[in-house]
Amino acid sequence: MNGKRKHVRYPYEQSIQLVLDSGETQTGRTLNFSMGGMFVEVNPLPDFGSRVTLQIDLPGVPETCKIPCIVRWTKNGHGAGVQFEYVRPIEVWALNKLAKTLREED
Repeated sequence: MNGKRKHVRYPYEQSIQLVLDSGETQTGRTLNFSMGGMFVEVNPLPDFGSRVTLQIDLPGVPETCKIPCIVRWTKNGHGAGVQFEYVRPIEVWALNKLAKTLREED
């Protein structure tokens, strides 16, 4: 699952919401994540290059995380790859902890 990627991807399903620049909110789910971004399933898909805010509950973080992202690619109408633009230290901690847990489960 790594290929030419800078960050290792981990399978992870979690309910999310994407808030578009227009203010519209779309409900969906993640299929995987890395320290650089996530693959999300939402319908309809946001446009390539658009800025969105990913709202997700991460283990160990008491409030819903609101992570600014940019849509880097879409996949046959099934999902979108979003790249994190800014991740707060508590979110980096939570993603690292989640990745460690998933590695240990393998």
